[in-house]
Amino acid sequence: MHVERVEGGYTEPEIIDLGDGSGCLFRLHESDLSKDGVKILAELLTEQAQRWAPRPPSSPPGPVIPVRWERVPNPPDPLAIGVEEGASGITYTVAPDLLSQRAADYLSRLDTERSPYWQRVPKGYHDEGGTEAGE
Repeated sequence: MHVERVEGGYTEPEIIDLGDGSGCLFRLHESDLSKDGVKILAELLTEQAQRWAPRPPSSPPGPVIPVRWERVPNPPDPLAIGVEEGASGITYTVAPDLLSQRAADYLSRLDTERSPYWQRVPKGYHDEGGTEAGE
């Protein structure tokens, strides 16, 4: 997974699927993402992506999975960012100095809209080049 911090005039956050199989590009404006947040967010998203894969083109969309990006004031050290995945959805937690509320709200909406086109996969799925639906 890749994260890009865009400078200049404001642009809304976006998630771009990379056709080369290297995941997605999260593009966020410099006013929405701190310099330190680029690396931290890329590492978290890469780790999380190991449990997910695009659904095969011939399969129908899956259920909508609510995804929330929550800014947690004064997180306990060393928590700067984390993810919790459960039956009711996926919650990313970030320190407020890493990501703006505007970006957190926007990413929550984008990730939730994209969720039916992804599927959970078993551990090792990406290492083996798997293409079948996971659990």
